[in-house]
Amino acid sequence: MAEEASRPLLNENSRPSSHQTSLTDKRQSSDSSPVQPPFELSSESTPLLLSREDDLSTTYGGVGPRRPSSTPQDFQSTNDSKKRRGRVRWPVFCILLSLIVVTTILIFAFVAPAVVKEYAIDATVFKPTNVSVESSTEDGIQARIQGDLVLDAGRVKKAPVRNLGRFVTWIGREAEAGQSEVRVYLPEYGNLLVGTASLPSVKVNIQNGHVNHVDFMAELAAGDIAGIRAVATDWLEGRLNRLLLQGKAKVPLKSGVLSLGEQMITDSITLNEDDFPALPKVNVSKFNVHDANSPGQDGAMAVDVSVSALVDSPFTLRIPPLGFEVLVPNCSPGDPYISVADVTTKEFPIVPGQPTSVHVAGIIQGLSDELTQICPGKKKSPLDFLVKSYIKGLQTTVYVRGADAPSLGTPGWVVDILKTVTVPLAFTGHALDNLVKNFTMSNIHFDLPNPLADPDSPESQPRVSALMKVLIGLPRQLRLQLDVPQVRANADVYYHGNKLGFLSLQEWQPANSTLLKDVDGAPALLVDFAMKHVPLQVTNEDVMTDILQALLFQGNQVKLTIAANVDAEVSTGLGNFAIRDIPAEGVVSVKPPYGGSVDQLTPRVESIELGPTAESSLVMKAKVNVTNPSPYSAAVPFVDLILVYNETKVAHLIAHDLKIIPGVNSGIHADLQWDPLELSGPAGVIAGQEMLSRYISGYNTSVTIRSYKGTIPALPKLGKALSKLGLEVQIPRIPVPGNPDGEDGKSRFIQGATLHLWSSTAEFTLSSPLSNTTIEITSVEANAFYQKHEEVGKINYYIPFSVPPGLSRSPRLPVEMNLNGIGYDALKKALGGSLKLDAVAKIGVQIRRYSTTFLYHGQGITARVKF
Repeated sequence: MAEEASRPLLNENSRPSSHQTSLTDKRQSSDSSPVQPPFELSSESTPLLLSREDDLSTTYGGVGPRRPSSTPQDFQSTNDSKKRRGRVRWPVFCILLSLIVVTTILIFAFVAPAVVKEYAIDATVFKPTNVSVESSTEDGIQARIQGDLVLDAGRVKKAPVRNLGRFVTWIGREAEAGQSEVRVYLPEYGNLLVGTASLPSVKVNIQNGHVNHVDFMAELAAGDIAGIRAVATDWLEGRLNRLLLQGKAKVPLKSGVLSLGEQMITDSITLNEDDFPALPKVNVSKFNVHDANSPGQDGAMAVDVSVSALVDSPFTLRIPPLGFEVLVPNCSPGDPYISVADVTTKEFPIVPGQPTSVHVAGIIQGLSDELTQICPGKKKSPLDFLVKSYIKGLQTTVYVRGADAPSLGTPGWVVDILKTVTVPLAFTGHALDNLVKNFTMSNIHFDLPNPLADPDSPESQPRVSALMKVLIGLPRQLRLQLDVPQVRANADVYYHGNKLGFLSLQEWQPANSTLLKDVDGAPALLVDFAMKHVPLQVTNEDVMTDILQALLFQGNQVKLTIAANVDAEVSTGLGNFAIRDIPAEGVVSVKPPYGGSVDQLTPRVESIELGPTAESSLVMKAKVNVTNPSPYSAAVPFVDLILVYNETKVAHLIAHDLKIIPGVNSGIHADLQWDPLELSGPAGVIAGQEMLSRYISGYNTSVTIRSYKGTIPALPKLGKALSKLGLEVQIPRIPVPGNPDGEDGKSRFIQGATLHLWSSTAEFTLSSPLSNTTIEITSVEANAFYQKHEEVGKINYYIPFSVPPGLSRSPRLPVEMNLNGIGYDALKKALGGSLKLDAVAKIGVQIRRYSTTFLYHGQGITARVKF
């Protein structure tokens, strides 16, 4: 019996001890035949003396090579020796057994607990295969933990601990941990209790390399809620670089029927910055805003949002219904956030490696004054900053904070944690590049500045009035009843990509808005308003020159790009509030003011009067009739233009308080300040005489009208820039009182003549356009021709005579006849009739103080011939 019991402890590879060798040798000397002894003392001691790791793995960790069975000869030899050695065997066995028991007690009582504990800590490997939160409880959560537990002796570095641990676990085979609690602390936060895990009893095989599949439920309860909030805040604000976790558990252990008592297990782990989960990137897949239709929510706005995010969670979670408060940034970073909406979520799962989809429903009951009021020292409100960031497609950040639970399904401890944790939520806005679908201006009216205004002052800017119509494309997600009662804007004006200037509409303008559908079926808002007397600040005179050249001289239509930042007062169920700096861009087509042809202006002089005169200058006050073929109107308080003839300045054309409307404009007052000597010196006098000669002679005479630095005194730079351009116009004929069109339909200074052959004199019918002034002719030096080249006679007369307004006859002027010429023969043949003659005359004129001479060319003058 003793032999059979001892055999499992034997090993073929074990070497006998010295004591073994001595006993064997003695038996061999007394017995001639080498018989295997029935009991060897070393058979009990050999396993405790093994030191090779391979032998231990064979003996205590798995199945080793079996010892061959005894032969019949061995068995017979044993029987033959029983009687002789029985008395010695039993005392030795009892002594040896007693020693083993004492040694085992000493090992397990004093040595093994510490060593085995160290072995268990180093060798235990747990690989979770699934961790899921099954449900929420009033104090925490209930989690299901599944995984593989194995003791790997190879992880133990100390050989004595490794060998003894493998022996003990081989002996024990199974161990059972009773129900226990694991407490997790944060030593760096004053030993803050994070939570407590209640673990059920778990029985596992503790032999080396044996894989245990464990599956159990654990109750996890939250610890110090206020302390957890502080840690969460440090993490969200980027102050948490590392976190030391320490776990403590008192676990009752037993192996089989042997109780090992309660063991205190303590371990710690350090999480570095890279170990912390990052805030997930949120993708907004649906965003709808509409008027709330539920009872009791009149005037509220409902928001439906669907978001998805890849949550970095190592285990499956099922999140209960939650309530949140949505906040937006205030004016300054240090100011508290502004609450804008309450939102709720339904229960949703989080699965590792899969995107999480969440449906969020919210209600906006109203907009607080904090959100819509202008920030101190700025021109925008917090709402303006939020809207501008969104519609420009920039990254927009809002903040989410827990609120009261929406239902009884949300544990109180979850609500307590979320209510004091604010999480930033960054998402990319929706760039509304095509926000303005159409942009038109009609009934355009221009006001030139006050001539007495200081340059660069607001009063010195030209002003524009127009009826604006803006078609605004709305996002399909926006289904609100809204109205825009007022607007204002600042707009930059561009021509061919170059900035002309800007329009500053600083005052709120009443507006009308209509919701409609665009051609593609998308919702749109048509806003129309009157823009009245808005200053146009011209910042680039060269661009203005290009525009006027295209309009006035090339007759081309001009397209101006207007890029505006619009402030709109929006009226919704939430009330009225202003949204500022909404980007708007459109193209406005400006037609040529006279249809591309100067002739369409058809200027006509209704009357002309003489004003102040000087020796070399005079003022002619005219009343003009002009047709404006364009749809534009203008108000001109003062304008001073230069009249240029043959590139020589000869006069100023000045107008006061002009009001030009589309169509016929009559009774326009303009002053012609004739002063060629002052403007251009002697060259100006010559040019002026030449211009008067052609005009008085009845020829179509054109002059160029140009601006200069003083054209608009309040805008000297603009006047100087426009001086590069010139508008060529034909001088309108001046009507003559009593005979507006002359005898042949032309207004000429000499309307006709009568020749007296007997007295050799001539008298002329003269036409004076001055209705209130008598002109004095101071000298006449004239030659008359027949058939352009045959001289008829000449006049040299130096006695002044008067020419009253309208038609009048001159005194008889002596004529020196050319009696030998063909012309004289023609005169005699025309006696009693008339003859067409040409004349060239140098005439001296005195108009009050002003005096000049001009050369008159008369063609086809009807001369009556009398005896």
